[in-house]
Amino acid sequence: MEKNKVKKLSQERNEDANDTLKNKNVGKDARSETGANAGKTAKMAEGMATGKAESKNVFEKLQNLFIEEGENNKRKYEDLSEHIDKMKTYFDEKINSLKDNTHENLEELKYYLDQLNKNNKGNITESNTFKDDFDLVKIDMIKLKKQKEDNVNLIKSSMRTYFDKIKSVRMHVDLCMLSATNANIESIREELTNYKENNQIENKKRNIEILQLINDECEILNKKIEESLNSLSTDVREARENMCRFKEYMENQMTEIKCSMEANKKEMDDKINAIYTNQKKLMEDFYPSEKS
Repeated sequence: MEKNKVKKLSQERNEDANDTLKNKNVGKDARSETGANAGKTAKMAEGMATGKAESKNVFEKLQNLFIEEGENNKRKYEDLSEHIDKMKTYFDEKINSLKDNTHENLEELKYYLDQLNKNNKGNITESNTFKDDFDLVKIDMIKLKKQKEDNVNLIKSSMRTYFDKIKSVRMHVDLCMLSATNANIESIREELTNYKENNQIENKKRNIEILQLINDECEILNKKIEESLNSLSTDVREARENMCRFKEYMENQMTEIKCSMEANKKEMDDKINAIYTNQKKLMEDFYPSEKS
């Protein structure tokens, strides 16, 4: 649009100069005819004819000069148009590249989020597995407790049976047999006490080991989640910084190109105005009598 406007302005100025030159030639012819009708001498007529031929040569030179200047301006406008097309192509490529990079960054971010979701699902599965193992241990503890109660009840039942048998024994049983029985009872009591203590210690040890394993796995899981979140946050922050820097770079490039285009436009206007002024000055220099 700017190119067409400048071209139109130049054409109008060239047409004005041509019209001025034609009007001057018409005026000159009229003056020549008036002098001839007034009875000027053959010598003056010959001099005017010579001046007319010279004016015609000057007109042809000026016309050739204007044509050459117009062709130069046309080439300059074509070069400027080609330069603008190249800049447009360059910016289209830059914008497409920015779109591709943004799409790639979004795809990479989506990949990281998918990986994080997969890790979270895996962690949930591991947690469920630990929970199932803990439930199994709990079931085993209940079974052991029930088994221990059954053993105690069996021992109690055996002791009752044993005491019933003792009561049924004759009163004249030897004291040694009674002492031996008492010794056996004490031994059974000690064994029962030791069994209870050992069973409780083993159960506590097993529970402590299970809880320690669960705690270790939870710590490892938390560390992995924290590392994944930190890595994702760093990648997102770097992507945002890269996008901001690229945006600033593109804005600076656009500003520089705009300034360059304005400077080129101003330079072209100045050159056209100078050409127009020079043309007008040449017309006035060749025909100074027209001023008066």
